[in-house]
Amino acid sequence: MDIKAEVKSISELKDYFFIVPDYQREYVWTADGHVQQFLQDIYNEFDPAKSFKDQSKYFIGSSIIVKRNDSSFDVVDGQQRLTTIVISLCAIRETLESLEGADEDIKSQLLKIINDWLYVYNIALDKKTPRLILQYPESKTFLTSLIEKKEFTEQATPSIKKMRDALNAVKQFLKEIEQTDKSILLNFIKYFLINVELVVIKPDDLSSALKIFETINQRGAGLNAMDLVKNLLFSHASEDDFSAIKVIWKEMSNELDQSGEGDNPLRFLRYFITARYHDGVLREDQLYNWIISKEGKQRIGYQNDPLAFAKELKKGATLYSRYIKATNSWEEDSDFSSITGIGYLLKKNSRQHLIPLLALKDSFAKSDAALLSQNLEALAFYYSVNRILTKSYETLFASWATQLRGLKNTEELKTFIKEKIAPEIEQRQEQFLSSFPNRSQYDLNPQYRVKYILGKVEDFIRQKSNLPRADFAYYQDQQLEHILPQTGENIPTDKYPQKYDYENAVYKFGNLTLLEAPINQSINFYNDVSNNEWFEGKKEAYQNSDIFLTRTLSSVSIGQNTAFNQFAKENLKSHDEWGIESISARQEMMKKLMMEIWKPVF
Repeated sequence: MDIKAEVKSISELKDYFFIVPDYQREYVWTADGHVQQFLQDIYNEFDPAKSFKDQSKYFIGSSIIVKRNDSSFDVVDGQQRLTTIVISLCAIRETLESLEGADEDIKSQLLKIINDWLYVYNIALDKKTPRLILQYPESKTFLTSLIEKKEFTEQATPSIKKMRDALNAVKQFLKEIEQTDKSILLNFIKYFLINVELVVIKPDDLSSALKIFETINQRGAGLNAMDLVKNLLFSHASEDDFSAIKVIWKEMSNELDQSGEGDNPLRFLRYFITARYHDGVLREDQLYNWIISKEGKQRIGYQNDPLAFAKELKKGATLYSRYIKATNSWEEDSDFSSITGIGYLLKKNSRQHLIPLLALKDSFAKSDAALLSQNLEALAFYYSVNRILTKSYETLFASWATQLRGLKNTEELKTFIKEKIAPEIEQRQEQFLSSFPNRSQYDLNPQYRVKYILGKVEDFIRQKSNLPRADFAYYQDQQLEHILPQTGENIPTDKYPQKYDYENAVYKFGNLTLLEAPINQSINFYNDVSNNEWFEGKKEAYQNSDIFLTRTLSSVSIGQNTAFNQFAKENLKSHDEWGIESISARQEMMKKLMMEIWKPVF
């Protein structure tokens, strides 16, 4: 069997023309799951603080391809990944084409590289040949249309819908980097093209390719640090412990499977070792080498007692899975509501907050982890609103883990929160005070994060007014209402001289609230904003809402001498008319409430 295997960067894949045959499975990657994780894993390896030449390489797996008679290659394995790469390149191209204020020379060079990757243009035939063609029926011509920037008019299949969702997910991901720093965005795109690598395996025929594919998938994944650690434990264990370690490893795998992390156990191992043993951030490509280093051997002690370390790993996996479930939940977790909140604020695929949580000794109670997570949620809020780079707080969390793992009891934890975490929260609050007045919906998207923040404000109002709280999922079910309507007509030019003046006002955070769908539908026709009648009509409808943050736009009084009235009088405000000044005033009101919600607790 003749087999060739080469490591190729994404940019070097332009040496091939790929065909995904019609017998292959359709595109099944989900935008919120597989695609987000694909992007986040790459971004986690990219370091915005480093020069490009100092960036590490990042390996994303392998692809098995077989040469055809026409010199193109059939994709036997890896089509989901290759399709996502092409979709990502299309999203990058679109982002670059609309990018303003960045280095034009770098932009044009990157666009040339991407276009050369996506297709080859035959000038004589005036024809573009894409480098990836999907032949399975569910794909139709969608990807080719996307590559060639042509309108796709056919009916969308489930596979096409997933590809569209993937495209939007990548564009949103890039947009968030752009909003932080355009130069960082350009460097990330270069990193994606040059430093992200995969192994291209080229057997001599389809029969050999299928045999390789079967062998790889029998193991479930290629050999990685997690597999190597397993072998390492067996190599140091006595034969009497073999059975026990096998059982523990299986139980650990089951724990990770139940939280949806079974396909990437290496991520768990990286965060666990960073939390419990290593000082500072540890990358996946550094992980195994550190474990077998002199320092790693001394700290972990697996050589002397591999069974004990296997048991510790299993306990860590159980805790990790519990926290993952809380992070991913759309409903408020019964034990760790703040971890659910972190998932909303830093996105559901966020994992960095697990480092300090995993660092706590097993002897700490659930209430201690809840207290720590409450303070981490406060940080998550300010990090998301202030648009702090993931790298910054991952490094901070890793440094805290070094200290957290040495704490012995609740009092020491409270002291740590007071001395270390509280000053960080207060520093981020200072940034928030200056930046939030200009924040808009676009700055805080995705929409589920916007709804979560509004829901937390609503819950705070209810709590202070001795009223029943609602679950997080309840607020996700509500409509995001723009008080000044998105579809405004007869816009007065004395208030909004330019179109963008109106649009800026519409999407300011102070113009947002939550509203039940039936009520929202009933006010859809209030679009004529030439006078104040539209707002009077909306206020009347808002009075029927069960969301007090919305009702108070009309009136801040409910009943007589109620706890709500007392709170509302001091903290909320109704409005007789609505415009730029009202929106700014409400944004200021929301800012004060948020400062009360997300503050240090110890």
